[in-house]
Amino acid sequence: MEERRPHRGFHGPMPPMAGEKADLGKAAKKLTRHAGNMLAPTVAALVLAAGSTVLAIVGPNQMSKITQYIQDGLLGTIDLKAVGQIGLLLLSFYALSALCSFLQHFIMATATLRLSIRLRGDICKKINRVPMKTFSQTTSGDLLSRMTNDVQLLTQALSNSLPNVVASVVQFLGCLVMMLVTEWRMSFAAIGATVLGFGLMMLIMSRSQKYFVAQQAAIGDLNGYVEEMYTGHDVVRISRAGRKMKETFQTLNTAVYRSNRKAQFLSGIMQPLMGFVGNLGYVAVCVLGAKLAMDGTIGFGVIVGFIMY
Repeated sequence: MEERRPHRGFHGPMPPMAGEKADLGKAAKKLTRHAGNMLAPTVAALVLAAGSTVLAIVGPNQMSKITQYIQDGLLGTIDLKAVGQIGLLLLSFYALSALCSFLQHFIMATATLRLSIRLRGDICKKINRVPMKTFSQTTSGDLLSRMTNDVQLLTQALSNSLPNVVASVVQFLGCLVMMLVTEWRMSFAAIGATVLGFGLMMLIMSRSQKYFVAQQAAIGDLNGYVEEMYTGHDVVRISRAGRKMKETFQTLNTAVYRSNRKAQFLSGIMQPLMGFVGNLGYVAVCVLGAKLAMDGTIGFGVIVGFIMY
C-alpha cells in the first residue's frame, strides 16, 4: 500500500473529544503553527483593532476641551475658531478609527474563513488515516461535530471574539490612563464600578462554562444517535424497537435543551448586568464630579469627558 505522510498541524493522536479536558495552551500553539500565512494578516488585524480603539479613546479628551471653551465663553465670547479646530481634529480621529475598524473586520473575516477551509480539509484527511478502532471508540456525532460545530465555533471566535478582546483590553488600559491623568479622584469611582463588573462577569463565566461543555457533549451524543438510528432504520423496524428508540431520543433531546437553556441564560444576563454596572459608574462620576465642580476644583468639561469614558 502507498505510504501516507502525516499532514502538518494534525499529526499524532486525535484531539480530545467532548467531555475530555483539553490543553488550551498546546492547542493554541498548534493552531498558530497551522495558520501559516494566515498568521501575519491576523496580527495586522489585531493591530488595526487596537489602533481603532486608541483613536476612539482620544475623542472624549477633545470633547472635554470643547465643553470647557463653551463654558468659559458663556459670560463673554466663545472662541469658535478653537472649537472648530478641535472639531476637525475629532472628525479626522473618528474617520481614521472607522477605517481601521473596517480593515480589521475585512482582514479577519477573510483570514478566518480561509483557515476554516484548511481545517476542514485537514480534518477530512486525518479521519481517512486514523485506525478503525477510533470509530468504534468515538460516536459518529462527535466526529460530525468536529467537522461542523467545532470548526464554526473556532472561526467565530477568531473572527469576532479575539479582536474584541484586544480592543477591550486596549480600551480599558487607555481609558484608565486618560482618567488618571485628567482627574484621579473621579477615576477611583469609575475604577470601582469596573472592578465590580469584572468580578460579576468572572463569577458568571465560572458558572456557565460547565454548561457550555455539557451542551457540546449533549449535541454530539444526539447527532451520533440520530445518525445511527437512521442508518439502522430497517433493523429498528424489524426488532420493533421504535418506542425504545423514541424514549432514548427524548432523553438525549432533553439533555441538550437543559444544558443549552442554562448556558444561554447565564451568558444572556451578562449584558444587562454590565449595563447596570456601567450606569452605576455614570452615577458615581456625576455625583462626585458635581461636588468637585461646585467646589471649583474642576471644570464642567472634565465631567463630560469622564461620562464618555
